[in-house]
Amino acid sequence: MTELQSAALPGKPSSDEISHSPLSKVIHQWLREAILAGKLRPGQVLRQEELAARFKASRVPLREALNHLEAEGLVTLRPRRGYAVTSLDSGELLEIFQLRVVIEEHAGYVATLTRTDRDVRAVEACLKAMDKIVAGELNATQRERWSALNRKFHETLVTSSGRKQLTRVVDNLRAKAEAYIRIELAMGQDLEEIQVDHRAIFAAFKAGDATTVGRLCRAHCERTALNFVRVLHAKGLAEDLPESMVLDLGPKRD
Repeated sequence: MTELQSAALPGKPSSDEISHSPLSKVIHQWLREAILAGKLRPGQVLRQEELAARFKASRVPLREALNHLEAEGLVTLRPRRGYAVTSLDSGELLEIFQLRVVIEEHAGYVATLTRTDRDVRAVEACLKAMDKIVAGELNATQRERWSALNRKFHETLVTSSGRKQLTRVVDNLRAKAEAYIRIELAMGQDLEEIQVDHRAIFAAFKAGDATTVGRLCRAHCERTALNFVRVLHAKGLAEDLPESMVLDLGPKRD
């Protein structure tokens, strides 16, 4: 797909939402969620005239929203061709995972040291909601719900660190790879296997074992990277990215 198709996008925000937020922020959040939810695919063109008509917006708030998305690495401005959802090659994806395993290990460690009882309850609520989905009959809609909760689980855990810059870096790295990780989920990845990781992370998080949480977050991210590379190979893609490159993604915490 190379053109913005309105039928494939989430519904337009309500007039109440628009009236209570700057229009540029509304457009940014709407596009960001569409990208992270896989409604807008890597490489898909964002036609500004269609977006302007959809939101009844001038070019100013639209450009502000697109500039914000570009700064986050979610869209790319191509000379004389406008904006498109960022499409990464296999080398860039590997670099993102190399950064993620180190940063998410650190984020999990710090978050466990600083978490409150409220943080523990919030992470547990995400975990229980995901467990409930996995225990039921899985279909495309349920996998979509699980994917959104998965993102919330990790975001909630990292936010517990209280470190704004750290949270922003983790969020940006996750966002850049999110659309590609959804390919893995769409190929039928075993969600129960992933939940085993999540339960172990939460148990250590609740117990206040920062070292274990950091180690488990790293292992979880490494496993995600390896599974994703295997999916790419199964689809005949990224043959230049051998599995061996994923096995040692960076220095480990002592």
